[in-house]
Amino acid sequence: MKGIKENPIQTPMSGAGIMRFFDVSGGGPKISPMVVVGVAIAFIVIELLLNAIA
Repeated sequence: MKGIKENPIQTPMSGAGIMRFFDVSGGGPKISPMVVVGVAIAFIVIELLLNAIA
């Protein structure tokens, strides 16, 4: 096989793609995970209260 260079250190193509994906910081709002959990718990509590009233 002529023309193929031997490179002992070679990363898999999928690994390189994942690293590029995580290196990019996308735009949009930055929301803390605690805020998301808090909103979810508040939503559940409100739903339970509305079911108890109705």
